Amino acid sequence: MIPLLASLSTFALPVGAAALWLVFCWWSQRVVHNPRRAGDIASGLAWRLVIVYARLFHWMRIVHRKNIPSGPVVNGRPIVVVANHTAGVDPLLIQAALPFYVRWMMAADMRAESLEGLWSFLEVISIDRSGKADMAGVRAALDTLANGKALGIFPEGRLRTARHQLHEFLPGVGLIVSRSDALVLPIVITGTPMMESSWASLWTPSPARVRVMPLIDFKAEGIRAGGIAPELRKRYVQWLAEDGEAVIDPPLLVGDSGRPSV
Repeated sequence: MIPLLASLSTFALPVGAAALWLVFCWWSQRVVHNPRRAGDIASGLAWRLVIVYARLFHWMRIVHRKNIPSGPVVNGRPIVVVANHTAGVDPLLIQAALPFYVRWMMAADMRAESLEGLWSFLEVISIDRSGKADMAGVRAALDTLANGKALGIFPEGRLRTARHQLHEFLPGVGLIVSRSDALVLPIVITGTPMMESSWASLWTPSPARVRVMPLIDFKAEGIRAGGIAPELRKRYVQWLAEDGEAVIDPPLLVGDSGRPSV
C-alpha cells in the first residue's frame, strides 16, 4: 500500500503543478488582454478585482444580459452608458457588468485632490456641475466617443439622498449624445446601500441589482438634444417603478436633520 501511495504522489505532484501552471497562463492572458488596454497588466488586474469585488461583496445580480453589447461601438456608432446614481459604488458595479471599458464623467467638486493619481489612472473626465458651460469636459467626452470608447454618465449629476428619489437629469447628456451620434445604453441600479457618504458604500455589502435596458437610438426616434434628458428621466421613472422603487415627485430633499423632507 505504501509503495502505491508513493507512486501516486509522485505522479500527482507534477500533474498538479502542470495544472496550476495552465490555470496561471490562462488567467495571465486574460489579464494582459483586457478590454481597456491590451498588455496593460495594471488595468487587467484592476478589471478582475472589480469583478470579484462586485460579485462577492455586493452579490451583484445582472438582469437582461442579452441587452449588453459585445463592445463599445455598435454598427459604427459609439455607446453612452447612462445610469441612475444610487451610491458611490455604482460605476464599479457597471464596469463589472460590462465586457468593455467605460470612461466616466465626474463632477469636478467630487474629485478629491488626494486621489488624483487614481482619477488619472481611471481617465476620469471632470465636469463642472455648477451650471457653467464646461466645454473642456464636453470636448473630452466627445473625443472619447470619437475614438471608439464608451462614455459613462450619471445624468442626475449627484447621488440620491433618499429612497424613491430621482433627481432631474442634466441637459448635458442630451448634448453629448446628439453631437456624437451615440446610442444610449441605460442601466437601472437598485439594491445598493443607502449611505450618507458616497465612499461608505464601497465597504458596505449589499444585494445590488444591475438591470440592463435595450439600446436607445434617440436619433431614430426623432428626439433632439434638448428633449433627451427629460425623456430619459421619464423612462427611468417607469423602470424604477417596475423594480419596486417608485419615484416620488417632486424629488425629496434632505434637511439639516438628515431626514428626507419635501
